[in-house]
Amino acid sequence: MFQKNSYSIPSDSSGILLVRVIQTRRCSVRRHAKLGRFLRITIRNTKPELLKRRKKRTRAIVVRAAHYHSRIGGLWYLFSDNALILLKKRMNTVGKELYGPTSKDVHIKKFRIAFRCMF
Repeated sequence: MFQKNSYSIPSDSSGILLVRVIQTRRCSVRRHAKLGRFLRITIRNTKPELLKRRKKRTRAIVVRAAHYHSRIGGLWYLFSDNALILLKKRMNTVGKELYGPTSKDVHIKKFRIAFRCMF
């Protein structure tokens, strides 16, 4: 789970190495972000050729969470780490490829282009 002021490494090929969570998006009282929730983040560390992006505020979506997630059929699962993906303005992913396993609940129509090249 993510909460305010937590750090994470994005699991996409955007070149960004470290991000910091500012707030949980689309909810006024939610303190923890679980699977499939949107976050507001700042970029803390990047590769040397992307130094202009540092300290920028962007959005992200949680694709892996260490907290368990239950589905309707009684199946529940959890991941060993927390991971997120950076988003652009129109909800497109910044990186072209995504690394690691993701939940089927995040495979919605808006992110289908990114999940096609998943490794």
